[in-house]
Amino acid sequence: MLPLLVMLFVSAWVTAQNSVSPVPGAPGQIFASPIQYVGYGFHQPQGLSAVSYLYGDQGTWRQYTGLENIYGYYNVPQSELDQLVAYANGDNPATCADPNGNVLFNLPYESTTVSGVSFEEHNGQGVDGTTQGQPFSQFWFDDNWLARYMSVAYGAPQPGGLFATNTRWQILGFNAGGWPQQDGSAPDQDALTGMYYLAISDAASALDEWNGVLAQAAAAYDSNTQQYTYDGLSAEYYLGLWKILTDFLIDAGVSAADQATLVQHSIALRSTILSEQQLADGVPIGWLTGRLDASTLINTETTSIAALALCANARVCLEAGLAPMATPSGFFYRPYNALSAVVGLSPAGYMVYGPYMTIGTGSYTADFFLRAPTPGGLSVTLDVHDYDASQVLGTNVVSGGQFAVGNQWGRYSVAFAVANPSNVMEFRVVWGGQANLDVGAIRIR
Repeated sequence: MLPLLVMLFVSAWVTAQNSVSPVPGAPGQIFASPIQYVGYGFHQPQGLSAVSYLYGDQGTWRQYTGLENIYGYYNVPQSELDQLVAYANGDNPATCADPNGNVLFNLPYESTTVSGVSFEEHNGQGVDGTTQGQPFSQFWFDDNWLARYMSVAYGAPQPGGLFATNTRWQILGFNAGGWPQQDGSAPDQDALTGMYYLAISDAASALDEWNGVLAQAAAAYDSNTQQYTYDGLSAEYYLGLWKILTDFLIDAGVSAADQATLVQHSIALRSTILSEQQLADGVPIGWLTGRLDASTLINTETTSIAALALCANARVCLEAGLAPMATPSGFFYRPYNALSAVVGLSPAGYMVYGPYMTIGTGSYTADFFLRAPTPGGLSVTLDVHDYDASQVLGTNVVSGGQFAVGNQWGRYSVAFAVANPSNVMEFRVVWGGQANLDVGAIRIR
């Protein structure tokens, strides 16, 4: 469970009664505080880019003064809901009871608090960050509770107004005590219930819930990309929550056969989430709430879940073929978010290296996700190298017979220990050149 943050006040930022504005310099504050591991790490480059977007001028991280709880949203007449939407128009900050009855700052009805910094629901932006409507400066307790997991994982400033209580999102931190049980069987409810079962060490029931989402996902295998599509899941956060459950289930003691299935879907869900991220002038930003509906908007909830999903059950997650990882010329970054080596076109030798980052001392495992259509005599060397100490800390040589059959993804791991506090880490893939190879995610846990 995350440390609880109580009522952050920033009176120095008070400029006028009832105001909402971006926080000066917010994007530069990413990684300003030590990153605390709470089951989620930071993903580069797309996850970090999305978090930077939320904290930036075009995102949803806002300072405000005169936050008011005067209109309801749930279980109120349509006229009152309309009043809230009209009031919380980007100029006036509002809060009210969320689905679990919690209100930011525990602010009583018809009351006003002085000032704070939190995430609003959305800033009116849609496809590729274009303005599609007015902002909704509604500051939800549950949205900010959820976003705090993201804030902690990425070392970013944490939202104010939170306090100890029970909320549906607490289960993402494996806090089962007092968790509000989910009554339905929608994909998000199944995924959250699966997390509940993991929190109480019942992997079998968690897998049942995972299969409940699979049954709704209309999963279809695409022979062009050799991975699954999920047209039955209409909301982006369905994908994100299901991926979070998937990645924790992989290491929950399930059978080898179930683990292999989970790996295929973990990689496919990751690729789908990456492909559906919106781009503003080529820069990855947030995600639309509706993955099949271009009229929907980018909001705090969906983008927080996607950023968490990209590095669930890991400390650092990297993409082969994308910075900060490096690759020589002659390799091919595919639309399905994998780096390919092709016999006759790609040079044998180092295929992936970098990112030359420093991590804390301790014991880790680096997971490399690989597949080969016809591995035959293929040999791939995976290693972890401390550039500062000129020392290889761990190696795994993967030969043809160890690859999953049928061009399926496999997870190949290198255990290593870091004793050098000034380390400069590389996670490397050396391709033998005998057969084609795809490299997907690289995850350090």
